[in-house]
Amino acid sequence: MFLGIPYAKAPVGELRFMPPVPVEKWGGLLKAKEFGPSCMQTPGALSAAGELSEDCLSLNVYTPNKADDAPVMVFIHGGAFVAGGSNQYDGWRLAQEYGAVVVTLNYRLGALGFLSHPELDLAMGAAQSGNMGLKDQQLALQWVQDNISAFGGDAGNVTVFGESAGSMSTCIQMVAPGSQDLAHKFIMQSAVCVGGLPVNTKEQSDALGGALASAFCAEAEDTLACLQSAPADALVAWGADAGIFGAGWSPTIVPESDILPASPVALIASGQYNPGPIMVGTNVREWGLFQLIGSTAPVASIAEFHAYIDATFPAPITGAIKALYDPVLDDFANLKLIELTTDQVFRCPTRAFARLTSSLGSNVWLYSFEQGAAYHAMELAYVFGNPSETLNPVLNEPTRETIQSYWSGFAATGTPNQDGQPEWPACRGRR
Repeated sequence: MFLGIPYAKAPVGELRFMPPVPVEKWGGLLKAKEFGPSCMQTPGALSAAGELSEDCLSLNVYTPNKADDAPVMVFIHGGAFVAGGSNQYDGWRLAQEYGAVVVTLNYRLGALGFLSHPELDLAMGAAQSGNMGLKDQQLALQWVQDNISAFGGDAGNVTVFGESAGSMSTCIQMVAPGSQDLAHKFIMQSAVCVGGLPVNTKEQSDALGGALASAFCAEAEDTLACLQSAPADALVAWGADAGIFGAGWSPTIVPESDILPASPVALIASGQYNPGPIMVGTNVREWGLFQLIGSTAPVASIAEFHAYIDATFPAPITGAIKALYDPVLDDFANLKLIELTTDQVFRCPTRAFARLTSSLGSNVWLYSFEQGAAYHAMELAYVFGNPSETLNPVLNEPTRETIQSYWSGFAATGTPNQDGQPEWPACRGRR
């Protein structure tokens, strides 16, 4: 394990909100025995433990004892773009038992990673602000291309995988013009970039950035300088109590950028994406996690379930939704709410993505994770092979072996189907 390797300069002072700058080479030895700090975030159920800092752009490498041109798996963590860190994921088992070189990384979160503002655009010389957290990921992928061979990894065989916001990030790196030569295969767990989780327009993100600037720097003569000197913890805390996705920090469509020059679905539909093999799927009761951590409320009756539908969906379709998901008893009302919202936010967008990419010729494997409660994030313990005290204290070993074999086999060969495992048919989608 090589932990806490910096891949970019500290994004502080005049580098705050700016594109990441590659770290300068150093002389001598770097002690890589401890994780670097996680990026700034507010405490919460999805947050990373341990030290937080703006100086957080580091990554970790896990290698087999003997690695020579091993497949590389780069993991992007989730957390709604406002929480999480690389120290939450231990790649030892995928490395030691399944022969992969595993990389986990930190990227800027919340306002520090996704602020869009005209003053930033002026400083950058173009309307490019809004996606610096994604630029961090892109630079980390470039670091892998430049350096992973020294760790026994094959830079020509890189799989990017992620969960939740990390899965959406994986999807965006698949379509980003500046990332087309940085990866070869993609695994997306519980989110895609073509629906469900929001993608902002530049106008929407500029409006959000303007509201933050007004909250911190309304009287400042130099708005950018004021924002770059504001307390980092206060910036990421702004709007954090505004609902399940906080203030609304999210990837932004920035025309003529090398991240998202157009909507992801438009880029994919026009063939402007990396056509490498894809594994993608969801957990059968994703929404249950958000109830479990208190981010959203359950319902106790059919009447409450119907009221939720009336408040959430446009009137012309509420009747059809009630008919499709209607519980037979009050006792099943919340299970139906979890099913409905899982379909709305995760499952239907994922299946639409699989149909679209497979119809364009990509090799796609679609999964549904249904082990145990199968809430959001509960597949992660199986993917990494490490029990989770909070979500999966005990793993079903045959399921773990199957999942880790599928994931690592896909990274090695471009198909999850390996000897000794159940055959997983590829998706044959239609538009």
